[in-house]
Amino acid sequence: MFNQSFAKNLFLFGSVAGVMCFLYCLVLDVMGIIPLSGKLFPSNLFVLVAMILAVKNYRKHNPDAILHFWEGLVVSVLTASIAAVLLALLMYVYFATAHGQSLIQAFIKQAIVEYTGGKAQIVKETNEAYYNSLIAGIKAISPSSIAWSEIKQRPLIAILPSIMISLYFRRQYVK
Repeated sequence: MFNQSFAKNLFLFGSVAGVMCFLYCLVLDVMGIIPLSGKLFPSNLFVLVAMILAVKNYRKHNPDAILHFWEGLVVSVLTASIAAVLLALLMYVYFATAHGQSLIQAFIKQAIVEYTGGKAQIVKETNEAYYNSLIAGIKAISPSSIAWSEIKQRPLIAILPSIMISLYFRRQYVK
């Protein structure tokens, strides 16, 4: 089922995607945008392209040029996971610096101002305890919480695209 190009594809395309996502983070910082929260979501395009290329390349290097659905799914999900782990490591190192800490503090200030302005609506829709836990969660943002967030969220976001990619590149085994 899995061949020699399996690990090579995972690490090559996952690493490229992780580095590209980090470069996107740096570009946002240079533009004066704090690279946290939803501002990083467009970088998922790099992961998506890497997953497509990894599955395509893996299928190309199969001896009979066929791909089982589960092979494609595993290749694309693991590619996204490797990208997430590498990005988390790079972001941890970046946000652990003095500049990164100042970005985190600026983000916390902006978020608290924004949520304080909408406190009445948030409390109305949920309750006071939820609002207080939301503010406490924002104040607790750290380089390690940013890294764990990347590791937990990116592979989950990649599941549905992985299924579609695998279905697209899948070919039935012919006997």
